[in-house]
Amino acid sequence: MATNFNATALANGTSNINNRADAINLSTDLVQAGVVFNDAVRISTGLFSTPQNSGNSNPFLTSYTTDLHAVQNDINAMLANPGNVTLGGQAFTLTSTDTAVLTKVSNQISTLLTAAPQTANVATLTAADQTVHSVQAQILQEIATDAHLSGALNQVQFMAATGAMDVAFQGTPAGADDPATLAAANGGDFAAIGTVFNAAASLALGGISAANLGQITTDFTAVQTGLTALLNNQTALAAIEAGETAVAAATTTLHLQTVLGQIGLQLTKYDGAEANGNATALRGTADNILDIIDVVQGDANLVMAGGGNGTPGHIGGFSEMPGGLKGTVTKFQDNQVQTNFWANFLAEANTMSAKLLAVANGTQAATQDLITQINNYMNFGVKFDLAQGAVFQGRFDNELVAGALQSDSAMAIKALTGILNGDTGAALAADNVMLQASAGNFIGNAGDIGGNNIAIGGATYVGSGTTFTTTTSVNGIAMGTGAPAGANPNIANGTGGTPATPTTTTGGGMAGGGTTGGGTTGGGTTGGGTTGGGTTGGTTGNGTGTTHHHHHHHHDHHSSGPAVAAAAPAAATAATHATAAAHSMPVVDHHAMHHMWA
Repeated sequence: MATNFNATALANGTSNINNRADAINLSTDLVQAGVVFNDAVRISTGLFSTPQNSGNSNPFLTSYTTDLHAVQNDINAMLANPGNVTLGGQAFTLTSTDTAVLTKVSNQISTLLTAAPQTANVATLTAADQTVHSVQAQILQEIATDAHLSGALNQVQFMAATGAMDVAFQGTPAGADDPATLAAANGGDFAAIGTVFNAAASLALGGISAANLGQITTDFTAVQTGLTALLNNQTALAAIEAGETAVAAATTTLHLQTVLGQIGLQLTKYDGAEANGNATALRGTADNILDIIDVVQGDANLVMAGGGNGTPGHIGGFSEMPGGLKGTVTKFQDNQVQTNFWANFLAEANTMSAKLLAVANGTQAATQDLITQINNYMNFGVKFDLAQGAVFQGRFDNELVAGALQSDSAMAIKALTGILNGDTGAALAADNVMLQASAGNFIGNAGDIGGNNIAIGGATYVGSGTTFTTTTSVNGIAMGTGAPAGANPNIANGTGGTPATPTTTTGGGMAGGGTTGGGTTGGGTTGGGTTGGGTTGGTTGNGTGTTHHHHHHHHDHHSSGPAVAAAAPAAATAATHATAAAHSMPVVDHHAMHHMWA
């Protein structure tokens, strides 16, 4: 299909320029070639090569080399017949400088094609990673410094799959990790934290190896330390969340806790393993780094605190990578056991969230049994993830083991514990706010993950289901007892049973057995901090709401915001941010936590 360069379609994301099946076809259009190069740069975050086609996902290494061949073929066709060159669908005349730059780029792509397969060999990966990283950066720099070429490309902006406005041959995040910036980040300055994250994320393009592991570890450790400091600094946190409703502010806190958990996961499970040639650690890195960006970029207040304008973009900390092509990452194909799990996970998220909202609006009492149910639900997710092997873990660790599941659980338990301990007045209102935020995030997290997966037989998951038989589009294909949350009947039956054996999670900020005060680090949505894991209690008061829908490396987001917002009691929505902040959970030291790559 011919590429649609209509300005409206480009601006609203309906152009097929982002579709892999169309974009990689031979073209003499510079924008189309550059969009494919953007995809290559994005997936160089983790060029995993094995196992082949696991979970219905093509290895990034083969997608990367296919992208490069497509871009090189396009450029060579332009150089062979410059009279046919277009840019955004319009005729474009190459200058002698343009021709020289494109000739050089074509040769550099040959260098990348030689180096890329060597990233899969532990004996050659350090040099190969460095080559991929540096040559990609050189290509982007050469095009950016060609005023005629870059000036024209900058006039053809398009909405990428991330929700940001990109250009062809989009630059990578601008970061810094000089001593002054590192010091500010360590101290909890969010803008500095984001700048250091950008430096590490950009440095990881091409791969993490012995050559850059030390610097990346220093940077991510500063991010981890800084987020911990920020989450324990209620004044700074309140400044970031200014103008938000109480529920939205609590959700922003959850987003920060999500990022903190995922950074811990990156440091303890992926970075070192990737440097030692672990292919599935590459998959985890690609998913995790891009997911962290998406969480922040989906929260308007965090974007602005990082230096952006409140919408996804390439300015400020935690800024977007170049957008990927739709189809480079596909939905995960579940087997029968995984279908059973997700069906139950979805059903119980909806059932449990309804109970939390009922407590928040005063129609149901807080009980210790509900706390037990939440702990068991969290353990159910953790244990299942860890039992599925490295490929599944690389895809879902940051959602089930060190992410939203942990922080949502801890926030809900924190609120329920406060109510059971007799909180009144402002403290009770803050508890109710946290219940609303966590309820929305439980639903959003489960729905988000379900939207990334395909049930057996090609069926889809139904995000609103409340029984495991009705959470698949074809009812009844999920099998089992429907009682994953503990030894006794499940949440939907109203009992939580006895506490499940705790499963120690790492990077997620709390034990899998559900310690209530030990700092949550999950939170928000996993895919990108959108509704469901974005705001659930109205719009933010600081410009754009935190309800951007992103479609990135594997996430398709689902909103549960309206239903949750409608259930918010007046007392809770009237709670001040300061009151909600006073109930924020302390954060634990994530250096003490350790992940094992199964």
